[in-house]
Amino acid sequence: MENLIRVVGIGPGSPEYITPAALEMVRDSDILIGGERALKAFEGLAKQTFTIKNNLKEMVDFINRHRANYKVAVLASGDPSFYGILEFLKKNYSKTDLAVTPGISSAQLACSKLCISWHNAAFFSVHGRTIQGLSRIAGKFGKVIVLTDPKNTPGLIARELVKEGLGARKIYICENLSYEEERITEWEIGDVPDGVGSEGCVMVISDE
Repeated sequence: MENLIRVVGIGPGSPEYITPAALEMVRDSDILIGGERALKAFEGLAKQTFTIKNNLKEMVDFINRHRANYKVAVLASGDPSFYGILEFLKKNYSKTDLAVTPGISSAQLACSKLCISWHNAAFFSVHGRTIQGLSRIAGKFGKVIVLTDPKNTPGLIARELVKEGLGARKIYICENLSYEEERITEWEIGDVPDGVGSEGCVMVISDE
């Protein structure tokens, strides 16, 4: 019988935000699969690894070759259920093939750093996606939490929202959350510069 594929949320980045349950699951696994930054956090465990780049088909082939004899863990930054790798894995495996361990998402950490609640927020990701539909959501909700990427930067998003007629809003840019170089800045929606958050970040659009 093949082992369950472990899908482990390892938090926003810093080891202190990895839950004990996630850490136990990683330590108990034989093979770790993840991005370079995720794998680096566990390089001291001396596990066999597979690095995720632009090679998801190869990742699936690798899992299929190894899961019968080894415990395989796929490491997901943040929480795997929140715009994470879980949806891709579900396209290739049934729910009964997967065992998910949640993690602390960057969105949760951003809200805690800003001391705001997130139960009444809308969530949106432009990470590898388009910004189509964001202006409608931002116009409907007083608080929108957006995951950005190097292509869809906070500056570009803010300009597009202004073009779409979004009124006065505060923009919070949360970069490198949980890392030493963490930076959180506040802007008016029309003043967000091009450079801020250019590597990808959590962007909070708020009317508060």
